[in-house]
Amino acid sequence: MASPNAASDASAPPPPASVDLYRDTPVRFLGYANELGESFKPLIPRVAYFGTYGVACAYVAADANDKYQRDGDVARGVDALIWQALASVIVPGFVVNRVVAAAGRATTRPMVPTFCGLASIPLIIKPIDHAVDAAMDASLRPYVLKTPPSD
Repeated sequence: MASPNAASDASAPPPPASVDLYRDTPVRFLGYANELGESFKPLIPRVAYFGTYGVACAYVAADANDKYQRDGDVARGVDALIWQALASVIVPGFVVNRVVAAAGRATTRPMVPTFCGLASIPLIIKPIDHAVDAAMDASLRPYVLKTPPSD
């Protein structure tokens, strides 16, 4: 005997794909710790500033290790390591650093550079992610890593 919900079961959405802890959950925000450090750099002790880079780098290493451990594919782990290093730490850290420096030269108010740095973070994330994908798709992925282009 068919269940009374047979018709609705057929139209139910498919079960969700496996969740990537490092890309699909709030853990992803650990990769942005250094952007917070760059934003707060004028206001926090140097050790705290470097600590934010430690958190972001630990996130990058954990994600790369996760990608390698999933199927033992070294190229996939290296791809994740390079992508995360560029898209989560190096490029956004540089951009936020320059925003904070420019705001610091433009004003004498101590909080303005921090607010400008914080405000820039949500604006730069997606463009940087896409730029790093495009750069890796045109260089490292097909020629060095022999991995398929990003989706």
